[in-house]
Amino acid sequence: MWCRIGHRDEADGVYPQVAQFLLDRDDRLAWAWFPSPGEANHEDDQVAAAAAPALTAIWPDAVDRVRQEIDDFNRDLQTPTARRSDDIPRTGWRDTHADYSYDGHNGLVVTALDASVRRWPFGSEHYATTMSFAVDDLLAGGYDCFYPPQQSCNRPQSNGYFRVALRGDQIVSAQFGVGSLIKSGRQRHLLSEEFPHGLTFLTEAVRRPVTERIEQSRRSGTSFAGIVAGTVVIIDARRGAADGDDLVAYFDIQIGAPLTAT
Repeated sequence: MWCRIGHRDEADGVYPQVAQFLLDRDDRLAWAWFPSPGEANHEDDQVAAAAAPALTAIWPDAVDRVRQEIDDFNRDLQTPTARRSDDIPRTGWRDTHADYSYDGHNGLVVTALDASVRRWPFGSEHYATTMSFAVDDLLAGGYDCFYPPQQSCNRPQSNGYFRVALRGDQIVSAQFGVGSLIKSGRQRHLLSEEFPHGLTFLTEAVRRPVTERIEQSRRSGTSFAGIVAGTVVIIDARRGAADGDDLVAYFDIQIGAPLTAT
């Protein structure tokens, strides 16, 4: 199970926060991940705020310690102390339910003691192709890509980016940014400028409906979060100033998500 919320700042920027859960065949929690949403806010820790209600529903007696361990860890980080190594500071603990690991970069990982799964859901073949298949088209669209091993590509002329999560060569999820410029009712920034052969990192089965959903948001300047052709599609819109029917916007788009790719 994969959950997401988009936090907006005063400048209309979107900072997503996600939570991922893996259940066993009896619907018991086997594993959970509450990633850090970015820059930590130690006064109102978003990781603890997300984890507490979710874990309360499963293990009510575990929540107080989760909050306390995270609060203590974040408070200790603010105290000037000598670092023994260049490793990322982290903490961990165990109770009767699970092992817990927390750091400011990765967030909180919970591994249950009495439940496990033998198969992790990484399959994404129904909606995504491989990076080796897609990389030539990204290069043709002006992206700087050096794959392998690079999994993040930039497009300097449009402030664009393309990032993937992989399992081997198979794309599990893709994130990219693209603009929209509508004048006199016409789209002046075509998607084909950046993807000259279309979204070839998507399979033919989902490419058309996903592209149509993206173009709908690019025309209207609106965000979207949902399922399109069995595929997770997240579109975060940031609109700029424009007159009348004109539109200037930038879109952060995610296709697919780990732990939902089955």
